[in-house]
Amino acid sequence: MAINPNEKATLVIQNRDRNTSWLLVIATFCLIAASLFFLLVAFLNKPDKEFSIPTSFTIEPGTSVKQITKNLANLHVVQSEHLLYFMISLFHDPKDIKASTYLFEEAITTRAVAQKLVTGDFDNDLISFTHIEGERATHIADEAEKTLTNFDTARFIELAVPQEGTLYPETYRIPKDFTADELVGLMTKTFSEKTAKLTAEMTSHPLGHKGVISLASIVEREANTVESMKMVSGILQSRIEAGMPLQADASIEYVLDKPLKQLTAEDLKVDSPYNTYTNKGLPPTPIGNPGIDAIIAVLEPTPSDFVYYITDEDGNFHYARNFDEHRSNIARYLR
Repeated sequence: MAINPNEKATLVIQNRDRNTSWLLVIATFCLIAASLFFLLVAFLNKPDKEFSIPTSFTIEPGTSVKQITKNLANLHVVQSEHLLYFMISLFHDPKDIKASTYLFEEAITTRAVAQKLVTGDFDNDLISFTHIEGERATHIADEAEKTLTNFDTARFIELAVPQEGTLYPETYRIPKDFTADELVGLMTKTFSEKTAKLTAEMTSHPLGHKGVISLASIVEREANTVESMKMVSGILQSRIEAGMPLQADASIEYVLDKPLKQLTAEDLKVDSPYNTYTNKGLPPTPIGNPGIDAIIAVLEPTPSDFVYYITDEDGNFHYARNFDEHRSNIARYLR
């Protein structure tokens, strides 16, 4: 049956209107999607709210762009590693990224971070400042005073002593004019980052978060290898459970600020809440700043029947199950 020309024209118009409607829907969808995309990019381009305290970041030769962007996101220098990777790839040549140490003294946009990396905007005047495992806040202050040009020792001690135990041992790359406030902030921030995965375990431990750090500070000073740390940790925790004094020479060293090898029998009687020979349990605060191995040793002690231990002149450990064995070890290895 033949179609009326007028009906045919109507169908064409209807199809055209239908196609136009679909085009409008698609165009509207694309416009909304594009708007949302740009809003997301604008949001992620903003500095990460968790960024705090000047952060130094080292790029080793041969590090991939993906690893660089991931590391910067982990440090909260940028919000999104993917956006940083996109900006470096789109607006720059990734090969232009300079291997060096970069200092981020303030929160900046992801776009600015990308620019900083490819233009080589790094600080060649950074120095290495090393804080070793077990070192106490006052000793850190002594070293910093020798190294940093704008360092207020009294201010550092005021801020750092209450943070004893959480000043993370590390070799830091920092400006020579780093202040006491900045150094304490950097060390405590690094401690939080390095122990983040252990926080829940530390908090749920019978000793509690603070107790784990306190015992780790003792283990750090008493032991000298990963294996001995775990063994000593097990022995000390057994003593705590049995209601015995810890009898850790390191606590006396902390009170008298005297090397372990110079301690005398009379020193062990010093009147102090930190004296673990005359007081049961843990000292009031950590006695230094433990590294990650000592903290893990507290969380993962080696179980044993040993109750005592000594270290000979060569640094080797000798363990005993009772006081008679302990006295025998002393006579054999220390006299």
